[in-house]
Amino acid sequence: MAKKKTAPQQPTTPPDFKAGYVAMIGKPNVGKSTLLNHLVGQKVSIVSNKPQTTRRRVLGIASGDNYQIAIIDTPGVHEPHTRLGRSMVDQARSALGDIDLILYVTDISKMPNEEDKEIARMLRTPEGEKAIPRVLCFNKMDLLRADQVVDHVEAYCKLIGTEDYMMTSATKNQNVDKLIEMILEKLPIGERMFDEDEFTDQSSRFMAGELVREKILVATRQEIPHATAVFVEEWEDTGDLVRIHATIYVEKSSQRAIIIGKKGEFLKKIGTEARQEIEALLGKRVFLELFVKVSEDWRMNPRVLRELEYSE
Repeated sequence: MAKKKTAPQQPTTPPDFKAGYVAMIGKPNVGKSTLLNHLVGQKVSIVSNKPQTTRRRVLGIASGDNYQIAIIDTPGVHEPHTRLGRSMVDQARSALGDIDLILYVTDISKMPNEEDKEIARMLRTPEGEKAIPRVLCFNKMDLLRADQVVDHVEAYCKLIGTEDYMMTSATKNQNVDKLIEMILEKLPIGERMFDEDEFTDQSSRFMAGELVREKILVATRQEIPHATAVFVEEWEDTGDLVRIHATIYVEKSSQRAIIIGKKGEFLKKIGTEARQEIEALLGKRVFLELFVKVSEDWRMNPRVLRELEYSE
């Protein structure tokens, strides 16, 4: 976990050490979080096949002998219909401030659409300001047909304003190392920003709640994934055991019944799967207790969004 944003200068840093901040931007469900986890080499962002899985900015820290890249994974840019949605898009916009590189991630098997055009407008350099370097990550290359390559690549390069791109398949970890090399070419010489063993700025408490939410996202359909949030109410670390009490928020009583399941079996399954991952994350035993609570229209409630750390 990252304990701070900057670390004291270390005299052992090589003279050619590369360091910088990279904002990862793109539409929902293009594979940004999966890519981030591979870039960092650790799971720092939850993953599912549901759009808008990432709800707030997540910082992942990729470190090597001669580099350190602070990668900001942002919520997918989309047309918001709730206060939560507006907050997610605002966080994506704010990530573009004070960075060294923009990494635009897209599903290369599809041509640019209106959402891509909106993001391109977001990325325009204001008059009089220096343009931020850009790299295109054409993800899901395994879904791209040979006859689509030229048209799709040209369309995205023209839209985003760069010819620097890398084809990747994040799910298969293909070309991720080459993408890192391309990013490093554009980053400045600098000092190490974080300790070598840090890999994210997310607290263990927040990540535990996210891991519970991930299991719900993977196992549910229809409106359940979007209507669910998880808040860790209590966290007690006794040394060799962490006791966690978390509340799963839903918007309707019918959703609560689905999450609990027949005789509580679905909730038990979610808890068991999440506990195993939390134990791996913390390196110690975990007692996880889950509750399900109905909070109507929580996605429109500013107080709830702040409590859930979805709003800045």
